[in-house]
Amino acid sequence: MDSTAISASEQEATQAESLIIVPDTEHDRYATFGFISWWDQEKLRRATVLVAGAGALGNEVIKNLALLGVGRLLIVDFDTIESANLSRSVLFREGDQGRKKAQVAAEAARQMNPDLQVRWIHGDLTQKLGLGVFRRVEAVIGCLDNREARLFINRACWKVGHPWVDGAMQEMLGEARVFWPGRGACYECTLGPADYQAMNLRYSCSALPRDLVMEGKIPTTPTVAAIIGGLQTQEALKLLHGMEVRPGTGLVFNGLTNDVYNITYPVKADCLSHQRYTPIEECPDLSAAKTTIGDMLDCVRQRMGKDAVLELDFELLEMFECVHGHPPTQVLQPVERVKESAAVCPICGSSRWPHQTHVIQGTESFLRKTLAEIGIPSLHVLIGRSGDTRRYFELTGDEGTVFHFS
Repeated sequence: MDSTAISASEQEATQAESLIIVPDTEHDRYATFGFISWWDQEKLRRATVLVAGAGALGNEVIKNLALLGVGRLLIVDFDTIESANLSRSVLFREGDQGRKKAQVAAEAARQMNPDLQVRWIHGDLTQKLGLGVFRRVEAVIGCLDNREARLFINRACWKVGHPWVDGAMQEMLGEARVFWPGRGACYECTLGPADYQAMNLRYSCSALPRDLVMEGKIPTTPTVAAIIGGLQTQEALKLLHGMEVRPGTGLVFNGLTNDVYNITYPVKADCLSHQRYTPIEECPDLSAAKTTIGDMLDCVRQRMGKDAVLELDFELLEMFECVHGHPPTQVLQPVERVKESAAVCPICGSSRWPHQTHVIQGTESFLRKTLAEIGIPSLHVLIGRSGDTRRYFELTGDEGTVFHFS
């Protein structure tokens, strides 16, 4: 037999390997992506991405994700559109002034790509997003302009072990970076004494937020927003495809000198963000709006014993007590949501002393309040503690409400 002869099956295999698949560019909006060897459009279609912030950076990221065919977007922002936003935000128009940024960005993204499913939330992400949200998204992209929100995302992602992509810019400068729990430095590792001092300026000596904190607007340009937003989207794409990224490293762009360079941050061994909630136990019968504090404590004790307590991951302001003996005022809200002016006694004008706690022991007078009524967001994860043992319980009954996309 001729050794150079090729069997019919081998010929078919060779022909199959040499076939060129021509994308249907007339009917498939994602057709040209198919020319990229590693591209997986189905992975993108199945992905859910959280975009925190819908300003100039958020606009660019949302626009990019919509064009790329990411399946579901969850957009969170607390702000409304003003005239100055129109020069930097590609998704906003003149008639949108006064409207919610998250809503307008979601509508514009849907118009750009009808395949997209979008859910938008108008509010402070530090108050609106339960930890279970971070468990259920494939990528988190921070398009923020303040340290507190970044720190919140960083700690949330660390607790559930998920990476996130941060972006920052000022004038002609910008930076994009990936933070991944256990792989290099996290966002809080990058903070220095001046950063903590700046955050502390927001609070009075009694830990209540000040009513008026002068915050300057950070000057930015749409060109830098496009560059940094593009880099953030690119890093998210790599995460969604399981490709290599460089956690704990920032890619810095200097538009004044056209310099681009990487900076690697050192890991802080005692960083407060480095805390994992594991394992997290899903509780389909529990929800923030329906479950009372007493019911939650009962659930914890059924699983951990009668001496277990419920730990909150925030300080709960129970009441204000007047130093001159006037009747106390019940508050029952997280300390960070109560302004400094609320500490003034309405009768005598004196400062009132705040009573706060982060542990529910079962003797409280407010056990019939729902979890939502004391500021716990939907789909959050609560802590049960018995001695030195902690377990983590998710309000899984909120999943269908939170992840309801249109």
